[in-house]
Amino acid sequence: MKLYQPNLQLADSEDILVKLSQGITVITGNQRLAHVFRQQFDQAAILKDAKVWPTPDILPWHGWLQRFWEESLISGEVPEAGQLLAPQQERALWQELLSSDLPFQPMGKTAVQVQKAWQLLWEWHLPQNESIFQYNEDSRLFWKWQLLFQRTCQQKGWLSASCLPDKLQQYFEQGILLPPAELVLIGFDELNPQQLALLEIFNRSGCHVQWLQLNPRISEIAQLACTDRRQEAKLMARWVRQRLEDNPVAQIGIVAPDLSDMREIIVHALDEILIPSTFHPGYPHQERPYNISLGKPLATFPPVTIALKLLDLLKPAISLSDISQLLHSPFIGGWAQESSARALLDVQLRETGESSISIGTLAYYASHTSHSDACPVLAKKLETLKGWLSTCSRREHPEQWVRHFDHLLRTIGWLEDYSLSSEEYQTLEAWRTLLAELATLDWVRGEISLPDALSQLWQMARERIFQPQTGVAPVQVLGPLEAHSLQFDYLWMMGLHDGIWPASPQPNPFIPLPLQRNHALPHSSEQRELLMTRLFMQRIVTSADQVVLSYPQRNGDEELRASPLIKGYPAFAVSALSASKMTSWREMIHNHLQLSELLHDPAPVLEQTATKGGSYIFKLQAACPFRAFAELRLGARPLGQTQFGLSAMTRGNVLHRIMEKVWEKLDSHEQLITLADTALNELVLDQVHEVIHMTAPHYPQTFSQRFREMEIKRLHRQIMAWLALEKERLPFRVIARERKYELTVGALSIQLKIDRIDEIEPGHQLIIDYKTGRAKASQWFGDPPDEPQLPLYSLVFPNDLAGIAFAQIRAGRMAFSGITIEEGLLPEVKSYEKFSQNREISDWSQLLNHWREALERLSDSFCRGEAAVNPKRYPATCTYCALQPLCRITELAQSGEVNIEEEENEG
Repeated sequence: MKLYQPNLQLADSEDILVKLSQGITVITGNQRLAHVFRQQFDQAAILKDAKVWPTPDILPWHGWLQRFWEESLISGEVPEAGQLLAPQQERALWQELLSSDLPFQPMGKTAVQVQKAWQLLWEWHLPQNESIFQYNEDSRLFWKWQLLFQRTCQQKGWLSASCLPDKLQQYFEQGILLPPAELVLIGFDELNPQQLALLEIFNRSGCHVQWLQLNPRISEIAQLACTDRRQEAKLMARWVRQRLEDNPVAQIGIVAPDLSDMREIIVHALDEILIPSTFHPGYPHQERPYNISLGKPLATFPPVTIALKLLDLLKPAISLSDISQLLHSPFIGGWAQESSARALLDVQLRETGESSISIGTLAYYASHTSHSDACPVLAKKLETLKGWLSTCSRREHPEQWVRHFDHLLRTIGWLEDYSLSSEEYQTLEAWRTLLAELATLDWVRGEISLPDALSQLWQMARERIFQPQTGVAPVQVLGPLEAHSLQFDYLWMMGLHDGIWPASPQPNPFIPLPLQRNHALPHSSEQRELLMTRLFMQRIVTSADQVVLSYPQRNGDEELRASPLIKGYPAFAVSALSASKMTSWREMIHNHLQLSELLHDPAPVLEQTATKGGSYIFKLQAACPFRAFAELRLGARPLGQTQFGLSAMTRGNVLHRIMEKVWEKLDSHEQLITLADTALNELVLDQVHEVIHMTAPHYPQTFSQRFREMEIKRLHRQIMAWLALEKERLPFRVIARERKYELTVGALSIQLKIDRIDEIEPGHQLIIDYKTGRAKASQWFGDPPDEPQLPLYSLVFPNDLAGIAFAQIRAGRMAFSGITIEEGLLPEVKSYEKFSQNREISDWSQLLNHWREALERLSDSFCRGEAAVNPKRYPATCTYCALQPLCRITELAQSGEVNIEEEENEG
């Protein structure tokens, strides 16, 4: 049966405004077009000096259907009052149906695709035949789910928005409802079968249906090849500025097919060129002369992000990165008086080494009143939150959770004493609307748990696309669909490479592909995409007097080509583009670059020679004097890093404590080899359990039961493997474990803690340092040595020293790495004569003296305040240093003030 098809007629914008002034209903293809025509209607009334004027009846298709339904219910014209499901209610219902049917929790995107398939099923009047949907597993599942969905809606008296046009059509056919006398459609490239069927009923009932399209303009069109997306955006912004300088009242359109990916690049370019003062330090917010049709997820707007993460405090744990964001947010009460303390609290929490913490831990650290990072205002609010959490119900209706969330946000001071901007006020209203929608899930989902309520709220906030309303702006940034039926003086369409224009087909996975292609569903095939893209292209290039079509030639390492749909238009070079030559703020700063010659200005001499830092002082001074000064005297250290599991430092500390306890029990090589294997196994396991039991309370989020078991097994296995190596040694006795010593080196007095000292015979001692990472004895040589820790230990009692060594206790590599006075004292450890670096060293005492002299030079240079930016081997020395923005080593290297050492290939 051939579908009714209204004739597509051409019209001007003035024709649309005339029909609106006559009270005729105008239905648009999207919300933005309705907003634009409403603005034009109001502007025309203002130009006529009208004091009052009627509100134009213009709204998008789905909004018009919903209004028609609601008015019919209120007037009593509809005999049955089915409850129309809101989009979020319908989504929640689909999610619940999928969750109950599948053996796993489906992703939110799956429910979105299923809901879209349901919408396509009705919009395109697809045959609802079970045999057709036996195409594959996905389509079979969809057939089952949609039957469950229909049955549920029938039982509950619910009406899906996808079925609303068909329901209205029934009432119009029966004469229960009457269509309007005249209806105008604009902004539609095509009408789906569901729309056409309803419009046919209107037409038969005497409604004058008009499908309009704006008259095309005779356009001057050219294509432009750009280096990459950033150059394309900058050229576009300069072109826009020039057009506005030539004609301040010009209407300019910017259209990008991949606007979601290009959004931030476009915004940055327009801000930099149109309102460069935005980048000036301390400059107040300025209204932008452009607006963007594509909003962002509501969850990404700062006030909402903070609200959601505050509510996440109700979870058992929250990530440290989220806690950091909360502590630095001005949207939380008490921030004005506690901002510095909260920043210090953030630093303190990072030192815990855990990637997530609970509200109890946060409240504990915040309440330390004797510390500079104490936050009493925050601590009090957190304690109130904890109190509520301990008494809250396990399950509530969504509406009740909404009341709780609103109360808790007020309790913790969200937006307390904060002055909202216009954008933030609109964001707040959008948040309240979102909470109201969550409350409407009451009769769809019933009672839910707190985690489910938070998850639902997060999902809704991520899916809700929000764009704050702005005033009338001369520049509009749009996607191809939003640009429909809009006309401009100038238009730039960007990003037109062949990888995106036309777009690749994206058929719905839950509808059989042959069925989609037979009915020409949106995004179902390459032919369909090409056809629609050509329609978009023809419409867009005839919507302005002057049109630029641009494309990037590269995206990173990927080469791009122009879309075949723009190759027929004349090309021009970048140099021929009529664009503003204004100097950007960034270029202005760079152009005014002046080099200042700084005279030698050493740091102040270190007055307190008894200082903290131990061997680390010597390691940093040897690597780079500036780093030693910055970290140890200025306190310029990077923030603590979090990671999954325990940090390398914590793992090392745990191993040290276990080894200390093991040798406290064993005492000597003789006891080690005489103890039975089972007894040794139990001894080690007992010490591992004890140390883990002492450590776990400091890392409550890390030490789950499973992690504890894994860590005990790993440590037990490693230490047993290490003790097997210790059995191969010559006899020894452990005479010191984790012992502290005071040592004076040059002008510095420091404290050292030596892991272990073994006596192999009277007057012959070995210093052993446990390492869980890589360690090489070769790093002890050179002037200065790269790793001065053990050479420094050798100065504690040089007369009795027989060797120094790292005990490398790590998976895949159990070995000693060191140097001794003679061969055979430690397995696989060479004597000092065998080291190539010691060719000029005649005896053991000379080596120890060499180390002393090198370490004294490091000590003296540190005390004198020598803090030159002089890494020992650039760039290798700087690889893991976080102070490069402070020392500006990269600029020094570029100017030739730092020697660049080529990397040596190993092997």
